[in-house]
Amino acid sequence: MNFKLLQPAVRDYLIEHLHFNAATFLLKSHPFENISTQELTQQLIGLQKARLKFEPLFINPNIIFPPKINLEQTSSWSTATYKANLYNGENMIDLTGGFGIDISAFAKAYTNTTHIELNKDLQKLAAQLFTAQELTTKSYTGDGLQYLTENASIYDLIYIDPSRKTDTKSKAIQLEDYEPNVIENLDLLLSKGKKVMIKTSPMLDITAGLKQLKNVCEIHIVAVKNDVKELLWILDKNANEVIIHCVNLESQQPDLVLNHGDTASIELSEPLDYLYEPNAAVMKSQAFSHLCEKYGISKIDQDAHLFTGKKSIDFPGRTFIIEEVKAYKPKDIKRSYGKSHRAVVTRNFRESVHQLRTKYQLKEHETDYLFFTSSMGKPIVIQAKKL
Repeated sequence: MNFKLLQPAVRDYLIEHLHFNAATFLLKSHPFENISTQELTQQLIGLQKARLKFEPLFINPNIIFPPKINLEQTSSWSTATYKANLYNGENMIDLTGGFGIDISAFAKAYTNTTHIELNKDLQKLAAQLFTAQELTTKSYTGDGLQYLTENASIYDLIYIDPSRKTDTKSKAIQLEDYEPNVIENLDLLLSKGKKVMIKTSPMLDITAGLKQLKNVCEIHIVAVKNDVKELLWILDKNANEVIIHCVNLESQQPDLVLNHGDTASIELSEPLDYLYEPNAAVMKSQAFSHLCEKYGISKIDQDAHLFTGKKSIDFPGRTFIIEEVKAYKPKDIKRSYGKSHRAVVTRNFRESVHQLRTKYQLKEHETDYLFFTSSMGKPIVIQAKKL
C-alpha cells in the first residue's frame, strides 16, 4: 500500500482529471515520484466509482481504493445503509468483508464489528478504509467460516456475501454454486449468530432458495432505481413465518411487505382510469395477488403483469392516467401514433420495443407512453401519461 497516494497534491491532481478516460490517463506522464502510473490510475477509477456508488468515500480524502474489480463486486452505499438499518445490537461480524463497504455501514448500528477477508491485500485496504472513517471495526485476514469455528463468540448478526463467481460457471444462480457454500455451513452459522444475513444475486430463485435454506424469517428484495441489486435472506433459529419485503431504494415508492404463502384472488378487468406498473422488486416477488388485495386493483390480463383501477394510489411502481385504449390494429395504430413522440412499453406482446419503434417511427418522450400489451386475451394499445 502506497501511502504517498494520500498526499493532498495527488488528491487535487486526481480530482482535476476526474473526467478522464482511465485508458487515456494510464498513457499520460504524471508529476509524482514514487507513485506508479498504475497506482495513480487505480485511484482515479476508484474516485470515479465512488462518486456514483458510495459518495461518503468520494468526499473523504484519506481513502486508498482497491482494484476496479473489487469496487464492482461491492455493495453500493445505499444498499449497505439499507442493510445496516434493519437491525442493531452489540456484536456483528462480516465473514466475507471485501473492501469493507457493508461493514462501514453496519458499524453505525453495532457497538462491536469484525471484518474478515481472505485476500491479504484487500484486507489491508479495508483496514485503512476503517481508519480513514474513524471506525473501531476490527479487521483480520483469513477464512471467515474458520474464524467463526475457532472463535467462541456469539454474534447478534452474522453477515455473509458468498461469491457469485465460480470456477465452473461465470454467474452462480443456485446456492450450491456459491463460495463459501452456505448450505453446508448453515448449522455453524445458526449456532454462532442470533440472526444470519445472507446476500445473494437477484438471479436466485426465491422458491428454490427457501427449499435449500432453513429458519428463514425474512427475504428482502432490494432494488435501486428499479434495478434489483440483491436478495437478502434473514435466518433466525426461532423463525416461524417468512416475511417478504420489496423495496426500491432512491425512489419515493412505498415498500411492499407480505407474508410468504398468503394467497388472495386476482380479479381481471379491462383498463379503467389508471394503469399501474409494478417496480422491479415487486416483479421479482411475483406477489401479484397480494398487490391486488392490498391496493384494491385488478390485472388487465393474466400474463401482462399490468394493473388497473379507478383512482391514483401510492403504488410500489409507476402510475399512469389512461387517455385512450385501442385494439391492436396496425393501420389504426400507425394512423393515430405514427412518427409521434412516445415512450414504449411492452407486456405480453409479440413484438419488441425496438420492432415497434421502427415500425411506427416513434421517438422518445418522458411522460407520454404507449403500452403494447393484452387485456382479456386480446392485443391492445394503451395511451397513457405518467404521473
